[in-house]
Amino acid sequence: MKVTDRRRMRRTRLVALGLAPALGDASTPVSALEVTRHLGALQAQDYASGAWSLGVRSGLTLEQVEQAVRDREVVRTWPMRGTIHWVPAEDARWMCELLGAPRGALATRYAQLGITDAHIEQAGRLFAEHLTEPMSRPDVIALLVEHGIDPTDQRAYHLVGHHCMTGLLCQGPLIGKQPSFVLIDSWVPHSRRPSREEALCTMAERYVRGHGPVTEKDLAGWLLKPLGLTREALALVEDRLVREEVDGQVWISHVDAPQPDGHAGVHLLPQWDEFLLGYKSRDVTLPPEHFHRVVPGRNMVFKPTLVVDGEVAGTWRRAGSGRRTVLEVSPFGPLSATTRRGLDRAAGEYGRFAGTDVEVRILDGPGQG
Repeated sequence: MKVTDRRRMRRTRLVALGLAPALGDASTPVSALEVTRHLGALQAQDYASGAWSLGVRSGLTLEQVEQAVRDREVVRTWPMRGTIHWVPAEDARWMCELLGAPRGALATRYAQLGITDAHIEQAGRLFAEHLTEPMSRPDVIALLVEHGIDPTDQRAYHLVGHHCMTGLLCQGPLIGKQPSFVLIDSWVPHSRRPSREEALCTMAERYVRGHGPVTEKDLAGWLLKPLGLTREALALVEDRLVREEVDGQVWISHVDAPQPDGHAGVHLLPQWDEFLLGYKSRDVTLPPEHFHRVVPGRNMVFKPTLVVDGEVAGTWRRAGSGRRTVLEVSPFGPLSATTRRGLDRAAGEYGRFAGTDVEVRILDGPGQG
């Protein structure tokens, strides 16, 4: 792979990310498990956004994604960076144990909330005893209250999150509209037990294959681990990597990375997607002058994005409910007829995923008529 300009890099990343072309489509979908194995992990802070991250790559519908959760192929949990991701169910335990946030990283927040080691240990015992089957979030909170643990002010969130990050719990299927939590050892039929070296190999190769071209700092930021560990992991798979220096920056790709073929198309991506969240620097795909429009509060709360030929070209939101949905699109500039046709196709794919009729509404903005 020759990184000759930003456009080619953007297109190459879209191929790596399983978007252009998608790993699967409506006629030949691939499993949610295959998507998570390909990328290593997918951002899923918000359930609906995370489900669409799987859907847009796989050709699955929302119901099929949720069936994959019920079938225990994939789980939603906190494997790294203290944030929620989709991961292969079989990899959830070792990923959390290897990559989860160290206990000391949250010590200040725990102290502010009055969460002690005794509270953490007590909650862990309660979860081990009662969460052999999925339990909804309200019922988990009620369990804590019943045993004298104050769940207010995010104490419940941090206690549950702690035991997810350390590999005791993961999320199960939705119960009604509520997330559920369950012991990994009870829910996952088989947990892989790789050695530390095997685990580092797996993460490094999946990340580069599913995101490249990338830099060392991209991988370090994705794992939120020191560069030393990142370089150790990359060295273990060096024979499957291609490195190229451009303008003093070394870019890393997978030796088997497919090459982009023609126009990358139009995509409607969710607010937290690997397309942006999977990299330390987003300048390749998100022009810096538009960053504030995608992250208005500069607080890592991203808007869903309109992506044209591998570059963020606007934002969008879903309005309405039931059988009729309006997708309100706010482009950063005028849309060509070709882009508009691509947008209509992308909206149709979203409608099929969500099981709803979709209408696209272009909102006026800078450069719009």
